[in-house]
Amino acid sequence: MKKILSVLLLMVMFVPYTLAGDIITHDAKKLPAAARTFISTYFVEAQISHIKIESELFQTKKYEVLLTDRTEIDFNGDGEWLEIDCDNAAVPQEVIPSYVAEYVKTNYPGAFVTKIERKRREVEVDLNNDWSLTFNQKGEIIDIDD
Repeated sequence: MKKILSVLLLMVMFVPYTLAGDIITHDAKKLPAAARTFISTYFVEAQISHIKIESELFQTKKYEVLLTDRTEIDFNGDGEWLEIDCDNAAVPQEVIPSYVAEYVKTNYPGAFVTKIERKRREVEVDLNNDWSLTFNQKGEIIDIDD
């Protein structure tokens, strides 16, 4: 009886992972319309190198897009950006929340955002001077790392 329960438990744990599969493509049409619009609006110069489509548990999808200028953008299933990593280049100013841009301008003159990540209740940015800043939903700074 213990063996049967153990096998059933293992199946319940591992079957979802075997059903979830990653797809790598170059076809921009596989992206949600919002993601395609975002890329064509804010990354005009770069083209899509490849797209990794991750099928996660419960049929959710995540899209990891690599552009030819080495920018990586992660989108959720609805095409909303989750993370933008521009390597050593600046993240487009238009996508940075105003409270982040103002804080960086005031406290780190000459620095710019190279990576931005939206989490459930916070926004984290990395600057070109190796500082990392975290803001809460109200736009208040809650963490600074160097």
